[in-house]
Amino acid sequence: MELDIATVSVMTAIVVITAGILFIVETTLREDDAVGRIWSIAFLAGILASVAYAVWSFAPQTWGAVAVGNAAFVASSGFMWLGCRRFSDRTVGWAEAVVIVITFAAAAAVVVRGPDGGGWAGAEVMFIGLAALPAAAAWETLRGSFTGIRTSIALAVVFSVQSVYYLGRLLVLLIAGPESEMFTVWWGTIPTSVLTIVLTIVVVVVASVLRAERSGLRGRRRLAAPGIAFTGVLEPIWFERFLADAVERADPRGETVAVISTRVDDLALVTTAFGASEAENLRAAWYDAVRLHAPTQTWIGDDGAGGVMLSAVVESEADARRLGATLHRAVYDGLSGVEASVIPVLGVGVALSDGSAKDARSLIDSARGAAAEAAISDDTSVVVAR
Repeated sequence: MELDIATVSVMTAIVVITAGILFIVETTLREDDAVGRIWSIAFLAGILASVAYAVWSFAPQTWGAVAVGNAAFVASSGFMWLGCRRFSDRTVGWAEAVVIVITFAAAAAVVVRGPDGGGWAGAEVMFIGLAALPAAAAWETLRGSFTGIRTSIALAVVFSVQSVYYLGRLLVLLIAGPESEMFTVWWGTIPTSVLTIVLTIVVVVVASVLRAERSGLRGRRRLAAPGIAFTGVLEPIWFERFLADAVERADPRGETVAVISTRVDDLALVTTAFGASEAENLRAAWYDAVRLHAPTQTWIGDDGAGGVMLSAVVESEADARRLGATLHRAVYDGLSGVEASVIPVLGVGVALSDGSAKDARSLIDSARGAAAEAAISDDTSVVVAR
């Protein structure tokens, strides 16, 4: 059976539209955070690109559809990168500017060629964007809040495959040309459409799991408000504000503030394999263990990336490490007491205000990174950030 370009374009559009709509609807139902909204924009851009290419395949005279498709395709990869940066709580201001510039460049490259440019007008610029932006996204999934989340490896593989493929596609296009047999058979529209379908399906699944890891399973923790019971776990923004105040007051007194992060990995996988109820029981046991075994008058907060942390004034690093070990035992015992099919991986990280991290944001990031390192370490259950 031989597939023509129009048929393959329609198939690709159907898969991308279906996957994108499912992700966007799920984002709406979850009332998700910024990460889900940014990735939803990426899927919207992917839907627009698929529709534009399908239009062009049936009506090649609509050369403007190529400009729209190229720009939307680049924007889709760009917003996936921005979502990855936001996942790790990194700034996206300058990154947004990069995505906008590359997106407009992809469209402008087609417009400059005009109606006689053909289907491959501006392809060089688009391929550069589709090689560079996924590479940046792949790098982002290997650091920050992604560290220790095994699911993120699949996302890194997807972005890496896309980047390498379009880099190879660019080289073949420049060397052999778009009409060559090598390009048409191995790097043309049909093999690219098949790859796009596979990568789209993987991205939807992995992004959904990562989103659950970040926000769905950590619950919604709010400060006391009318009609809302305070659970003892602060929202990330409030925990950071209280921590900043504590660090500011402790510094002139010569006191050391320790931030201890507890991380329980694989809850999203537990949801997928054994159901949301079992994962929620594990999460509740984890939160209760931290609250019950934390020192009195300790601030306990959601770290914004699927973890729970606390701040306390300590006498020394050894004192902080002992507190971390106590929390590790308490959480592990709490998880073991739940009738669950599997006990998820646990890690505890410690950051001290007398170390390299001096402000609240740095302390939170350092403790979170140390907890992720502890979760994948076979040698120690508590890691102190340096």
